[in-house]
Amino acid sequence: MTITTYLQELDELISAASEVEQVEVIRRSIWDTGMECIAVYRYKLRMSDGSPLELTERLVEAQGSVSITKYRYHWQDQNGRLIKRWDNAPHHRQIETFPHHVHDGSETNVLSHEHISGLDTLNRVIAQISNEE
Repeated sequence: MTITTYLQELDELISAASEVEQVEVIRRSIWDTGMECIAVYRYKLRMSDGSPLELTERLVEAQGSVSITKYRYHWQDQNGRLIKRWDNAPHHRQIETFPHHVHDGSETNVLSHEHISGLDTLNRVIAQISNEE
């Protein structure tokens, strides 16, 4: 997979999902250093239940593979309360999956969580919203 392919899949899911009502592209940059390709994006989505979801990733493509080196996926309810935030900020060293973790329901409820992509996160949020509607 390439960065271009990954971003295309993400954009296609956003366009096709009825659970995504609004999209704001805050940033989307791709550059080639000659040794690797780097992409950074930040999207703000408004979901059909009124909840905002922010997807932020830094992707690196080198030697034929793509890795997500930094990510933050922040989902709130329509009243601004945290539902979940998945990220790999290097804090919470006590977590088994350090630096990968999820804040579940509050900033202080930090749980182990395996690495996750923006595409996977969006699919999870869409599934949860579609089950509730």
